[in-house]
Amino acid sequence: MPENKLTRLFITFFLLLTTSITFGQGFQISGTVQSAAQQQAIPYVNIGIKKKNIGTATRPDGSFKINLKEENRQDTLTFSAIGHNELSLPVSSILSNRNTRFELTEKTTALHEVVISSKAPKIKKIGTTSRNPFLYGSAETVHSEDISELGKFIKLNNKTSEILSATVYLRSIKLDSATFRINLYKNTAGMPGERLVEKSVIRRLPLTQGWVTVPLEQYGLVVDEDFFLGIEYLPDYSKHEKYIFIYGAAFGGSFYSRKASLGDWEKGLGGRLAAYVTVRQ
Repeated sequence: MPENKLTRLFITFFLLLTTSITFGQGFQISGTVQSAAQQQAIPYVNIGIKKKNIGTATRPDGSFKINLKEENRQDTLTFSAIGHNELSLPVSSILSNRNTRFELTEKTTALHEVVISSKAPKIKKIGTTSRNPFLYGSAETVHSEDISELGKFIKLNNKTSEILSATVYLRSIKLDSATFRINLYKNTAGMPGERLVEKSVIRRLPLTQGWVTVPLEQYGLVVDEDFFLGIEYLPDYSKHEKYIFIYGAAFGGSFYSRKASLGDWEKGLGGRLAAYVTVRQ
């Protein structure tokens, strides 16, 4: 066999082998998420496989892509957005039906009015209002197009409280600012559970000044139980950073974090997140 023909045969075989290996390693699901009623794109929808820390979030235009492994074909992909019912679909069904558009229905929630009855309400700061300059944590994501979230336990001592603002210590040497979502979670056996309120609070926060405050009074967040404050980093698709920023901390207590959309929360000991809420009680 001539040498050039043998060379072409070898290259063809190599390409086929490479394609086979690549396919065997995994696959990608992509599409857009929108509301079923308004037919409008939903930005920053959390998408993931629960209990496996595999996830992503939709872009501002509602589009997404997520890379999965062959072993994930038997798993379920979940879509979760504030104010909407969760959508869970088998990965195998998405692939076989070639789904590229995913619709979420709006939640129907009864208004739960809580009134602060105190004749002379007091303004209080609850949480950790100082930090140790030698103690900090590093926030990172598993994948550059996924979230990273910090949690802070807020103990209200059964006092009905209006949440006026949330404050946290954040700094970065890579980014001047980043987009965050403020979440309130139920306290479920000492860990963040379901969302406590269905309000979307998304802000672009500076990462150069340390302590930063997010005003919340306009949202009418009134709660009457202990909860977890969530500070969720939302991916900036123009930058691919794994290590995003550092957060302040103080010695003692516990801290909570997760590195993937719909991922498991982890609890650490020995330090607590430098974050607090200002409330009216």
